[in-house]
Amino acid sequence: MIKGVIFDIDGTLLDSMPLWNHLGERYLQKMGFKEEETEGLSQRISTIPFTEGIRYIKKEYSLDIAEEKIREQLQEMIAGAYCDEIVLKAGVKEYLQFLRGQGIPCILATAGDASLATAALKRLGVWEEFQDILVCEHFKTTKLEAKIYLLAMERLGLSEPEEVLVFEDVFHAIKSAKQAGFQVCGVLDEANKEDWERIQEMADFTIKDFYELI
Repeated sequence: MIKGVIFDIDGTLLDSMPLWNHLGERYLQKMGFKEEETEGLSQRISTIPFTEGIRYIKKEYSLDIAEEKIREQLQEMIAGAYCDEIVLKAGVKEYLQFLRGQGIPCILATAGDASLATAALKRLGVWEEFQDILVCEHFKTTKLEAKIYLLAMERLGLSEPEEVLVFEDVFHAIKSAKQAGFQVCGVLDEANKEDWERIQEMADFTIKDFYELI
């Protein structure tokens, strides 16, 4: 029996991965570059740190802008998207209401920016469905290990991982939670399609949207 639920945010509750996956292209097109000139950029910088990506964009596209200024402009774009554009995945609000009706507490565990996520969830009317938000950086951890899930479970007042359901969209996070004994649901996202087959093998079950659970 499920006694608590832990939710990842980006790519799980929020349909935010298209923003992150195509941020460089969006930025350059805003700067006046044509779509065909930016094609393939996201793939070229997807595996490098944010700072290195900025350096690459500046050099590759001969931008006469300081790297720090580019960072500021990108951060403004990101913040604007979370405050105004990004939406919930299909069925999220209804599923959270269902869990509330069942008396099952929910908590957030993210490796992302807590302030951005909080702003989006408040705007979308679901922030109050969660007891708390735990951020990997605050606990000096990543989702390559299960520490954040174990801490979230404790914050819910629970002690048995098998009684807690974790929702995630990234394979390594699903693997970490699963190996720690949690029940895990994999959530389909634009960003995890290449990993979807092994996500289906690793997770206890998977969904394409949250309406499937209601």
